[in-house]
Amino acid sequence: MNQFELIQSNDDLSVTLVENIFINHYMPKAPGDFVKVYLLGLKYCQSSNLAAISNTVIAKSLNLLESDVDKAWKFWEKEGILLVEEREGGHSSIRYFNIASLMLEGRSVSMPSAKKKTDENEIQQMHKAIEYMFARPLSVKELQTIGSWMEEFQLSSQAVTLLVEYCLEKDKKDINYMNRVATTWYDNGIFTYEDAKRYIESNNVRWTQYYQIMNYLGMNRQPSKAEIEFMDKWLDEYGFSLEMIFEGCRRMTGLHKPNFRYLNSVLTSWKEKGFTRPEDTLDEKGPATGGKSPSKDSEPSKYDYDLIQKKLREKMWGEPR
Repeated sequence: MNQFELIQSNDDLSVTLVENIFINHYMPKAPGDFVKVYLLGLKYCQSSNLAAISNTVIAKSLNLLESDVDKAWKFWEKEGILLVEEREGGHSSIRYFNIASLMLEGRSVSMPSAKKKTDENEIQQMHKAIEYMFARPLSVKELQTIGSWMEEFQLSSQAVTLLVEYCLEKDKKDINYMNRVATTWYDNGIFTYEDAKRYIESNNVRWTQYYQIMNYLGMNRQPSKAEIEFMDKWLDEYGFSLEMIFEGCRRMTGLHKPNFRYLNSVLTSWKEKGFTRPEDTLDEKGPATGGKSPSKDSEPSKYDYDLIQKKLREKMWGEPR
């Protein structure tokens, strides 16, 4: 009995086959990062010469967060074109289905153009709840837009109601604004009420951290996109606590004008040296302080929590940035 194997030592010279049905029907409406994860996984499915790969490695390879990779697998599993099976030791087995074969066999495939419709009574209850919050009937445009969130963005009726509720709490009544929020949620893999609630709580925590750092530096304003990227790197990539970042801020008390680039150089240096606690930095002599602890008079002002909460209310609910 013969066994056959294709020997290909250079991965760049190999070929990954992608079904046209995926390109035509699934890819256009999927978040771009989720498509990247799907395609990389597909390559590993079709090549027996490649070793197993973890979500951590996938995230680094695609320049994504590991949580985004996990969201991508859940997204495609929900679409019905792959299956994630948890194994012992924290490992997973990801099985890709041939989409065309599934359709020919008559098996259930969650096609974006043929999703299971939400129960009509459930939709009516959702409309009534939203009209109650608006204190008026919904316009034709508003009904169409809300319908698109369920059809195109795959939001459940409960998630839609939650989206409207919190946008109104933010005093954002424009349906176009709400549509931008719905787009942001879709891009972040949010589809259910539970997804939305977790995202909102996580966003609230993260923006509180942003404003605490900004306030510690004496910057009573909304952070810029570049500043957010710096803070995300310190919190996520470096894994620093707020206390560690505040210690870096204290190293700038001698500077005429504190800036994020200098703070980033301090924290990057600490990361490279393996520092994880403020105590680890005590023997270091910073250019700004000469290694001395700043006096009480030079300490940044205490957090203006009223300002932080005000800024959070202004910024919350996924407004695109």
